Amino acid sequence: MTSLRRQLLIWLLPLYVMSAGVAMLLGYRQYKVDVNAFMDGQIKALARSELGHASTPSGTLVEHPVSNQAAQHQGAPIVQYWSHDDRLLASSSPNVTAKLQSRSGFSDIQVNDQRWRAYTARTPDVSVQILQSDDFRGRVIFHSALKSGLPILVLIPLSIALLWMVVHLALRPVERLAAQLTGRDERNLGPLPLAKLPREIAPLVASMNALMQRLHEAFAAQQRFVQDAAHELRTPLTAFVLQTENLRAELGNDAPDELDRLEAGVRRHQRLVEQLLILAKHEALAQAAHEAVEIGHVLKESAAALLAIADSRCIDLGFSAFEECRACIDPHDLRRVFGNLIDNALRYTPEGGSVDIALRRKRNEIVVEITDTGPGIPAAALEQVFERFHRLPGNDAEGSGLGLAIVRAASRRGGFTVSLRNREDRGGLIAVVRMPLAV
Repeated sequence: MTSLRRQLLIWLLPLYVMSAGVAMLLGYRQYKVDVNAFMDGQIKALARSELGHASTPSGTLVEHPVSNQAAQHQGAPIVQYWSHDDRLLASSSPNVTAKLQSRSGFSDIQVNDQRWRAYTARTPDVSVQILQSDDFRGRVIFHSALKSGLPILVLIPLSIALLWMVVHLALRPVERLAAQLTGRDERNLGPLPLAKLPREIAPLVASMNALMQRLHEAFAAQQRFVQDAAHELRTPLTAFVLQTENLRAELGNDAPDELDRLEAGVRRHQRLVEQLLILAKHEALAQAAHEAVEIGHVLKESAAALLAIADSRCIDLGFSAFEECRACIDPHDLRRVFGNLIDNALRYTPEGGSVDIALRRKRNEIVVEITDTGPGIPAAALEQVFERFHRLPGNDAEGSGLGLAIVRAASRRGGFTVSLRNREDRGGLIAVVRMPLAV
């Protein structure tokens, strides 16, 4: 996936470094012009000064001889005096055998593989020629430009860090937007805030708000359809149950087995409708009403409500561990979760089996484990069973496939987790509910 921050830095960093390099190059060229102009002015003034008091050419004109080292490394100018017939009369550095230039003014010459900058001033009687090392000038220009460019070199890493920070701050609105979207689910489809957003991102957020509004309307229509369908089915199913009960009362002991199967099917469909209504209600509510709840009390109520089913199938239903603990949670959601999990355990446990409930406190959380002795669930289907109407193939236990979907919806609303795992000591399933401990 392409990173916008990476693309910006890939483009901006080379451009910035290139701009710094161009600035240093332009500074070097400007220093070259300025230093050459300054030194040219110096040797020109020196030549005119020497020409002014050189009226009587003689060897005594050179008062201060210049060594080769001083000329090469310190830039000391070399003064030469020439006669009107171009004979060298005197030189401050005899080792430099430069010829008199044929024209007055500045010129660049090379003597013994060394470059010199020369200025020649002529009169009818005597000529003066000033030489200055061009290598010295180059070193002065380089060191001056380097001193000027050092701050730029030092500021390049700092500027790169500042550039990265600016790019990071510029992309903060996008990161905040992504964080807001990550924290949402299908029950929270409200519009994203447009305040304090960059002008370039605002149209994208506005389009996303319009999309979420359409999704909200689609979900609302789906929930209304489920609720309406369940309400429409509830009345005729209730009437059907009453009619089967009346028929059984009339027939008495002569009621055929087909009536038992018919009555069981009607009651199964009636339970399906009730679960559809519960599921639609859970998905419609965005937030649960939390309050301090005694978990053990809710667990005992849920188990007691299903004790008759356990007795009818000779299933040992009881607590293997029990600790008093409280959690801040919606008690209605908790009852539905515990009720569905215990009911599932009883349905899938064969007659004569057992269902054990354990309530423990572990550090800062409450852990409830409901363990049965049923067939268990294949590992690949441990998450799939939480989907609506998902039933394992070859399963003869009665059910609609909505119980665990209701459990997942309630746990998401209530802020706790529900997971399933198979027993390792024998066949069976363990449903684990984890919730934060009330402070």
